[in-house]
Amino acid sequence: MNTFTCVIPARYKSTRFEGKSLAVIHGKSMVVWVAEHASNASRVSLAIVATDDERIADVVEDAGYKAVKTPDCPDGSSRVAYVAKNIDDEWIFEMQGDQPMVTPEIIDDFIHRACVAIEKNPEIDVVIPYAPATKEHTDSLDVLKVVKTESDRLVFQTRQPIHTGWRTLGLYLWKKEALLKFAELPVSDIERIEDSHPIRLYINDFYVHGLLIEDTAWVEVDRESQVVEVEEIMKKKGIV
Repeated sequence: MNTFTCVIPARYKSTRFEGKSLAVIHGKSMVVWVAEHASNASRVSLAIVATDDERIADVVEDAGYKAVKTPDCPDGSSRVAYVAKNIDDEWIFEMQGDQPMVTPEIIDDFIHRACVAIEKNPEIDVVIPYAPATKEHTDSLDVLKVVKTESDRLVFQTRQPIHTGWRTLGLYLWKKEALLKFAELPVSDIERIEDSHPIRLYINDFYVHGLLIEDTAWVEVDRESQVVEVEEIMKKKGIV
């Protein structure tokens, strides 16, 4: 495993922040930042934005990146699965479209360490990064707190203010077979109540491996109020 196709799910009708993919951050739409960072990672051979919205597709293509139209999908990973059906790879890299702070260096490091973990344990279905959760993260219903084992197997996650010490981040390295299976499974009551599609992984016995990223300043854009915060952090980190 050397390089991977990156599929970036992006929708307009986000529950907590409608149109967030097109939110302007330092002069660029958020989805363009994500596509740019993915395209510039050495471990990504091609970045594709998967969207059901013409406005997002137009912005992505006008910026010089590839967009693929999808039908309406229940969640981002199912949208990725729709595109992955036509990709002849064993593994697919998913990068959520609300991750403008994830630089090419972070992507390359995550993919490299994920590949090492997969080589050691071929039972792994998907690799997801986790990071320390502050009290603010723990209290927020926007942040997904995660429970992990000593061997870094992730076993459950929740939006509820439960102190696990850790939170997940929106990157996934999927075994394609597992991704396609995931997309075909029904949505459970708890997934619907939590509004968290990764729960489907845990209740259906997928092997989810976690990778630690020690960055408490990692902000995923869930609400409009976070745009200014992200702009400030990106500036401090030298991303812009």
